Amino acid sequence: MRTRYLLWTSSLLAALCGGCGGGDGGGIPVTLNLGADVRTPSQINLSWTPHPGPVSGYQVQRNGAPAFPTLLQGTIVSDFNLEPDTQYCYIVVAMAFPFGPMGQSNQVCVRTSTTAQWRLETIDAATAVWQGSLGIDAANGLHVSYRRSDGVAYATNTSGQWAGTLIDGTAGASGDTSIAMGTTGAVHVSYKHSSSGALKHATNASGSWVISTIDAIGFGSSIKVDSANRIHVSYRASAASGGFLAHAVNVSGSWTREFVAGWGGSAIHTALAIDATGAAHIAYADGSGICAVGYTTNASGTWVGTVLTTNSQQCRAAIVLDALGRAHVVYMQGFDLMYATNASGAWVTMSVDRLDWIGFPDVSIAMDLSGALHVSYHDHNADLKYATNCSGSWVRSYIDARGSVGAGNAVRVDGNGAVHITYFDASNAKLKHATDR
Repeated sequence: MRTRYLLWTSSLLAALCGGCGGGDGGGIPVTLNLGADVRTPSQINLSWTPHPGPVSGYQVQRNGAPAFPTLLQGTIVSDFNLEPDTQYCYIVVAMAFPFGPMGQSNQVCVRTSTTAQWRLETIDAATAVWQGSLGIDAANGLHVSYRRSDGVAYATNTSGQWAGTLIDGTAGASGDTSIAMGTTGAVHVSYKHSSSGALKHATNASGSWVISTIDAIGFGSSIKVDSANRIHVSYRASAASGGFLAHAVNVSGSWTREFVAGWGGSAIHTALAIDATGAAHIAYADGSGICAVGYTTNASGTWVGTVLTTNSQQCRAAIVLDALGRAHVVYMQGFDLMYATNASGAWVTMSVDRLDWIGFPDVSIAMDLSGALHVSYHDHNADLKYATNCSGSWVRSYIDARGSVGAGNAVRVDGNGAVHITYFDASNAKLKHATDR
């Protein structure tokens, strides 16, 4: 029996190698009809008709080698983690134990789509990085806060080249950061101190970095500066502090904190925007596993809010305000990138993009001077994707699809209309910057 099994294995390998290398299947009859659909720059969807007889499974061959480590039981599969603008040739072989290959498909060759022709560059590759936040100053200089393996760091390209510094080497390697530009050009960063749990504020307003504590416990923060140069921070406070979703304002050097009663009882992520009157608008994810995404504002003098969805598996949201102070919110919900706005006076929600399966949580939104929206997000293949409605309808494109990219993305538009996105390249442990100019 062992000799018979070894002979069958040798015959199977020989048949497969012959079929993949020469494309004629080595005498295996063509019994399957294979089709291929290029879905993204890193994904091709395959489907084929079943073999007319009983099979143990199907072996998918990609460019002469097995595409998957085991036999497939169905007749539909997605091949992903591919290279953009690259040709891939497929043959599917029907296998029946102990007989070996019983039939095969036609060979199909397709080329993955290209990414948008944006300029990509590395901001920091000296150490592992994560969770960037992007700000732009009045002279269109870029400023990024981010978490590194050795703490919270900051980088800027105002000198013409990216230059970085470590802000807090005791902050630890985990947790978000958020950055905002003051009216005088000072940089403000909020972040959680990993070991103590304290919510921290760092600024270079004095010419060097000064760190202070906003709250003894706080995370999921977002920071903004209003037209009067007051610093606002939204965050999740601890129950021991007396509340959950919180808003802190720095007036004359001291922090005044308030808890947003009735909203965000177990918020894990917040996104903050400030309108022309200095009122705060907060989008937040509330829950664990499956989250609610909500919105609340104190524009009327008291906090008033609404729940946008109770079914966001990714627990993230981003917000921007238009010139009239109306909110525009994006978040991931299952397979969809969702957009919600109260610009008409009532909340309207729509899908901007439908993915093949559940995407990653990181999303960001910005508005240009014309009022057009720009969204960066992290799709189901760990690719960086971008959507804009500047043409009047939503248009989507891929910015980077080489490896695992797109986490911690942040999008902003400068005064010249150039779009900038910062993001993490997990495959190469780099913080990157992409721009359409």
